[in-house]
Amino acid sequence: MRHYWLVLLLLGLALSTDLRETEAAEILGLFGHPGKSHFDFFRPIFVALAERGHNISMYSYFPLKQPVANYTDYVFEGMPLLTDIVDLRNFERESLLLGQPFKVPTFFMLHDWGLRSCKVALNSPHVAQLLSSPRRYDVIILEHFSNDCLAAVAHLLDAPVIALSSCAIMPWHYKRMGTPFINPITPMNFLPYTDEMSFVARMNNFLHFHTVNLLYSFITQPATDELIAERFGYGLPPINDIVKNTSLMLINQHHSLTGSRPYAANVVEVGGLQVGPSKPLPQHLEKIFDSSNLGIIYISWGSMVDSRTLPKVKLQALFDTIAQLPGYTFVMRCTNQTLSEENKPNNLYTFDWLPQRDLLCHPRVKAFISHGGLLGTTESVYCGVPMLVTPFYGDQFLNAGAIVQRRFGVIVNFGDFDEPHLMQALRHILNESFATEMKHATIAFRERPQEPLDLAIWWIEHVIATRGATLSQSVARHINWFIYNSIDVYVCCVLIALLGLSSVWQLCKLIKWVSGKCYKPTTQSKPKQQ
Repeated sequence: MRHYWLVLLLLGLALSTDLRETEAAEILGLFGHPGKSHFDFFRPIFVALAERGHNISMYSYFPLKQPVANYTDYVFEGMPLLTDIVDLRNFERESLLLGQPFKVPTFFMLHDWGLRSCKVALNSPHVAQLLSSPRRYDVIILEHFSNDCLAAVAHLLDAPVIALSSCAIMPWHYKRMGTPFINPITPMNFLPYTDEMSFVARMNNFLHFHTVNLLYSFITQPATDELIAERFGYGLPPINDIVKNTSLMLINQHHSLTGSRPYAANVVEVGGLQVGPSKPLPQHLEKIFDSSNLGIIYISWGSMVDSRTLPKVKLQALFDTIAQLPGYTFVMRCTNQTLSEENKPNNLYTFDWLPQRDLLCHPRVKAFISHGGLLGTTESVYCGVPMLVTPFYGDQFLNAGAIVQRRFGVIVNFGDFDEPHLMQALRHILNESFATEMKHATIAFRERPQEPLDLAIWWIEHVIATRGATLSQSVARHINWFIYNSIDVYVCCVLIALLGLSSVWQLCKLIKWVSGKCYKPTTQSKPKQQ
């Protein structure tokens, strides 16, 4: 009889656990940034949540191409998508600071994008309907990137907030999440550094981090507060206070690629979660791959680079390099108007779109010529394909630095984009020993205790179940900079040291005075002369 009741108890616990796991939650997604590459990282999370029975209300620029059960799209309008907009001619000359890259202008590019997309999203009729609806949400998931205005919408809806980042967290994200920034080992997003920096690099990293943080605090956040006030009035807290109520941040990073970082418990690495199961390549690509003699070299500079703006001299250098490797077949993603058929090498094939993940994991692919975007980088590392990276803007420099340090590839800077540098770099990464070494290194990226997508889902459901996961949040986000950096302790220690030195000095003076009073040497008088 005792065993009978034990079996019933265990069965009841199993059923209750299963019911808790499958209980449907109302999840709201708010994504006002019109960057496709960002959303390509976010989408698998929401599709997986919908497949687990949760109800997804998604506000973004990127609706599903095919409907998914429990997933409803609300599409923003009025902001052009950020595709094919980056003019490569702007990167011909790179400004320097202390002989190192100067990347503060990147901040102003992000600031402009953020404010324009913020204004469109806040004034969208979808947001007005959302706020007037009686529907309530168990959790709100949004992007933390260049602007936080949609956090005000989440504040009005009064639900736990989870942030997603498709790249390394920005300088202004550290404080709000209560996670430490340690200058010597934490390279700032826009710089090509790793956790091993020279003194000059550390100085440049320090100046960039704090300069950009100040610009965000004194330019972006006040402008965001003004836009929020125009839409909702002046009753809301400052956006700097609102974002500190973020329960969790999931970031597209992993220590095997970008180095170990001392994140707080509520900042979780889920890098590479977009790398799903492999699919067969289209038949026309398979035919090209099968006919290649030595293998395939894939070329892509992402969705935002306008490949038509590649200067003619550099385009010719790329053609000359490709022509010198006739045994390899080059497959390039670019618009049809980019290349003239007159100078195009016979072993180069171009396409408007390519299935990048499945292409990179094909066994015939030998190298990847890239801009260093994080999605392509993680997919290349996952597939064990060496990279030739030419970073242009944003976190591409940070990713490129990590690629070289981890021996996943080499850098050819845009200023050095010529035939000699390209040939030297390609011969280096096409060396069989380099490729073999990289394949061993990718094991750390692929083999984890838990798949990154499963880890992201677990944390999201944990935030829902605990109504905000308050025990994982750091109190450091509410401490002012004076106390956070222990300046009060340093000042106190200096004062104590000065007081001690002053006391010793006064004591020495006292001893000298007392010894002078107690001991007076006698002077002998000289004998009188006759």
